Amino acid sequence: MTWSIRARLTAWHSLVVVLVVTTGAISVAFVQQRLALKRLDGEILRLMLTLEGVMRTEFNEGLDLQGAADEASSEVVAPDRTLMLTRTDGVLLARWGQPLASDWRPRTDISTVETLALGSTRLRLLSRPVRYQDHNYVAAVIAPLEDLEFEQAELLLALAVGVMIAFGVAGLGGWLVGRQTLRPLTDMATQASSIEERNPSARLQASNTEDELGRFAAAFNGLLDRLAAALHAQRQFMADASHELRTPVSVVHTTAQVTLARVSRPEHDYRESLTIVAEQSGRLARLVDQMFLLSRAEAQGIPLIQEPLYLDDLIGECARALRVIANERDVEVQTCGEAEVMFVGDNMLLRQMVGNLLDNAIQHGKRGGKVTAAVRREPPWVSIRITDDGGGIPSHEQERIFQRFVRLDMRSGGAGLGLPIARWIAEAHDGRLAIEFSSPTGSCFTVTLPTGDFAVNRSSGP
Repeated sequence: MTWSIRARLTAWHSLVVVLVVTTGAISVAFVQQRLALKRLDGEILRLMLTLEGVMRTEFNEGLDLQGAADEASSEVVAPDRTLMLTRTDGVLLARWGQPLASDWRPRTDISTVETLALGSTRLRLLSRPVRYQDHNYVAAVIAPLEDLEFEQAELLLALAVGVMIAFGVAGLGGWLVGRQTLRPLTDMATQASSIEERNPSARLQASNTEDELGRFAAAFNGLLDRLAAALHAQRQFMADASHELRTPVSVVHTTAQVTLARVSRPEHDYRESLTIVAEQSGRLARLVDQMFLLSRAEAQGIPLIQEPLYLDDLIGECARALRVIANERDVEVQTCGEAEVMFVGDNMLLRQMVGNLLDNAIQHGKRGGKVTAAVRREPPWVSIRITDDGGGIPSHEQERIFQRFVRLDMRSGGAGLGLPIARWIAEAHDGRLAIEFSSPTGSCFTVTLPTGDFAVNRSSGP
């Protein structure tokens, strides 16, 4: 069985209070018993001194041991105590006061203060051998413990009742404190249960923002903010993806309908239609691949395959692969910088990053212009700079272009996923991608990567 927080608070509060009160009660009972016994010992000691004083007086008057004992039994009055005088050989001289078993005798060799039990009766005994002039005897004073035990029982009963009352008060107090303390948490739980996907802007309201529950509400609201942002990004991604996919699908569908509208067509019509279908299906395939890559990156499902490579060779190979596209725009692609720049990273992903950046520079550079890719060591970093001579990027758009499906030039034909993928690849390698500068005469994208080794097969997400 699992207890609620309120029940646990009540139990712990009650337990602590009861332990404290019980400990105090035990201490009080123990101290009271010691003090009562000490008080009784003082009383019987004073009675013993009186008895010895009377015996000395009688001896001084010339009485023998028996005569002095007889006189003392009549002069020393203590009806609630038992007094006894014996010879050193144990022969009884006198006994008066409370009745006592006739065969019991005190010890004659040593003084003693002790508690003894005679039958069902518990007694407190003070006895000691006495020598005065030529007289030797043993004096004993015995007091019953009945009154002390009765007082002790009364005190224990009162303390037990007090402990039970304290337990009840502590339980009630703990329940009320727990209820009052946890009420804001209960209210927040009710608020949280009312937050739905249709109302993602709802947030928890705390009565006191400065206490622990207030900080919990703030942290939970921060989580809701992040979830709402993720939900919004997901919906936006779906909307943008649907918009991007609709165009090539619509073109393919329309081309097929137009081609099939007539029973027969010339061969060049079919070739033209198939060319359109191939172009759009290729665009569709690239878009799907990029979307799949981003979705896997978000789920941290792409492990980095670490291997040593030379960044200058990788950039040169990417530049050669894109020169066909560059030639269509009469753009010159140049590579420069340092040679044999060693790096440890994912070869395929780094190629895609550099390829995306070069393709972006070629598409947005001016016709007949030049694109430059340079690599340089800047310990503990290595940098890759891709420079074009296009019209530049407005300052208010320089961060937005790294968002998905953002295209400043709709004539470029891209889907707006190249730069977001490139930035994710850089960040997956513990690096960063940023615009170093952008002006009407050109732009420079800079990738900065750490030169240290990474953990093998680490998974990363954007």
